[in-house]
Amino acid sequence: MIQPIGGTSSSTKRASLTRNLSYNICGQLLPLVVAAVSIPILIRHIGTDRFGLLTIAWMVVGYFNLFDLGLGRALTKLVADRIGTGRIDEVVPLVSSGLALMIGLGIIGAITVGVATPALTHVLHVPARYENETENAFYLLALSIPAVILTTGLRGVLEAYQRFDITNAVRTPLGLWTFGGPLCVLPFSNRLDWIVVSLVVGRFISVCVYWYCTSRQVGKRLIRALPDRSVCREMLSFGGWMTISNIVSPLMVYMDRFFIGALLGTSAVAFYTTPYEVVFKLNIISEGLFGVLFPLMASRFAVDRSASAAMLSLGSKLIAASLFPLVLGIVALAQPFLGVWVGPAFAQHSALVMQLLAIGLFINGFSKVAFNLIQAQGRADVTAKLHLIELPVYVAVLVLFTRHAGIVGAAAGWTLRMMLDAGLLYWMSARVAHVKPRVIWNTAALALGATALLCGLLFVHDSTVRIVLAAVALAVFGWSFWRWVLDEDDRNAVTRVLTNLGRPERVDP
Repeated sequence: MIQPIGGTSSSTKRASLTRNLSYNICGQLLPLVVAAVSIPILIRHIGTDRFGLLTIAWMVVGYFNLFDLGLGRALTKLVADRIGTGRIDEVVPLVSSGLALMIGLGIIGAITVGVATPALTHVLHVPARYENETENAFYLLALSIPAVILTTGLRGVLEAYQRFDITNAVRTPLGLWTFGGPLCVLPFSNRLDWIVVSLVVGRFISVCVYWYCTSRQVGKRLIRALPDRSVCREMLSFGGWMTISNIVSPLMVYMDRFFIGALLGTSAVAFYTTPYEVVFKLNIISEGLFGVLFPLMASRFAVDRSASAAMLSLGSKLIAASLFPLVLGIVALAQPFLGVWVGPAFAQHSALVMQLLAIGLFINGFSKVAFNLIQAQGRADVTAKLHLIELPVYVAVLVLFTRHAGIVGAAAGWTLRMMLDAGLLYWMSARVAHVKPRVIWNTAALALGATALLCGLLFVHDSTVRIVLAAVALAVFGWSFWRWVLDEDDRNAVTRVLTNLGRPERVDP
């Protein structure tokens, strides 16, 4: 059982945080390797048009989470609140009500997507020879919505209990199957609907495993009665605003490929989404970090709301240290990497797209620090309102940039939206979470300085020179980070970790 925050020693908390971060990040590295192997094979065997449609199917599977009305994130926060304040007896009715609601919402979502499928294939301008299999694929995806939604709730409960060992033991095989499943289908068929069957089967197996593990963690039957009205009101008051974010945020993340498909054709979608899939696998870093930090923030804020500045500083340092070297590598090596991986044609069309998306993802990492901080304070309404402000601005920029600069314009528009998002979220962190302006300015200086180094490399066209300058930029960033960003306690902690590498871990009595 997780003890309240105040009841653990600092060494135990550091060990627990390090262990959970390791579970969350390392547990998603294997799917990244499988994706790198499978994507070129899929492109060769099913063609760019089908592959463009498959990437949209992958996106739709992820976007189905909007039908949970924010209840998955609400379960994580509210269960973490109960654990942090010692109200363990309230967890079971909370979980029971939340999961019952999510099953009902999943059924509604399945019906909605099934009815909308014919219109969806028309909007995407699917080539006539692929219309039948594309419609079948979306009907199959509709059937998987209840499993997808229920998975978010079950995983949310386990994360509130800090059981990242369990969540990654399930999520890692599912991530492997997302890319490996289609490869298993190729010897028998290259039709999109049969490929999607493999994705749907993986979803249903994973939700069954999550259900078993969650019931063992909670210790009782998960759904015991009809949802409790008071519990539902508490969840929906938080989850309702989360729903707006769940609709608008993924929409802004994924709408670029829909506009590219409508304005430039499905082949352009493939040239855009191939580097996109590589770059956005780096989300395992931020997802791993905030999968751990969000329930930690919620538990801590339940007893001490003054911890906002410390949590914002911690999250920003972790994001910068973990993402900058990887994004720098992408900016430096995008052209030769794509040439070797998927061929010269993709390298010519997609290298600059890959670089711009990587820079945008780095900025988005900082946005997620403030986003999770605000929501852990119980202010999901703030993040939802900011997304509503950003949506029309982004749509206008995306259409304008895509029309005039093709897929490079779409990538540039997405990166600019990330800059706007980060600025608004950090501004609201000061107003809502009462983070001191000094902490905000220090974080902004870190983010802007690192981004400037990355953007400077875009103007270097010679690959060899760009790689040399990237090495210099990494050295400058590393020295500055150690000297100016980390405080004395941080440097001592890093030194202890490096000193103890390879030694057996000592467990405190």
